[in-house]
Amino acid sequence: MGTAAMTSDVLCRLTDVEKSYGRARVLGPVSLSVNAGEILALRGPNGAGKSTLLAVMAGEIRPDRGACVRSEAAKRSTAWVPQELSLYESLTGNENLKFWGLASGLPPRAVAARSRWLLERLDLAGRGRDKVLTYSGGMKRRLHLASALMTTPALLLLDEPTVGADEASAELILEMLRHLRDMGTGIVLISHRAGEAQRVSDRVLTLEGGVITGEVPV
Repeated sequence: MGTAAMTSDVLCRLTDVEKSYGRARVLGPVSLSVNAGEILALRGPNGAGKSTLLAVMAGEIRPDRGACVRSEAAKRSTAWVPQELSLYESLTGNENLKFWGLASGLPPRAVAARSRWLLERLDLAGRGRDKVLTYSGGMKRRLHLASALMTTPALLLLDEPTVGADEASAELILEMLRHLRDMGTGIVLISHRAGEAQRVSDRVLTLEGGVITGEVPV
């Protein structure tokens, strides 16, 4: 694959990327770039290739053709938040964040400080000692995001982070994304929630049949 030169604000660039499973092409050709300090939203019907696109950008799967080039910052620090919850329900909220913080290489004192900040920011400070199995759906979504933010990523990839969440939880999640964008994180967001992409994003791409069929600046 080629490694075209990237400007300092480009975190990830895809050039003519294609991915197939068997004889079925699920993605491509797709070309796009993600910049530091922006939120790029992806929308489109189920099966359009959105989740596959995130997996390619995360480095979880390799494209069959084309190039996915990530900056050094993105290589060092990319967080991918899938739709499936990655929480241990028999543990408390604090224990979940401790697990993910230590797994990220944070020292214990930094884990404690970061956990407190995230729980306060996402309105979970009063529930940190409670087991996750007692949380509502919206609370689990907020903790799921927090677990991916124990270190601040350069590139954040989110697959429907507000699905199943109540309106208050969804707004807290979106406010966190705005904060991260203002701090310089580049964010790619899949959203089916009505009006959500337009409210929080700088650009909205539409995928249909694995290809980009539209781009709208917001």
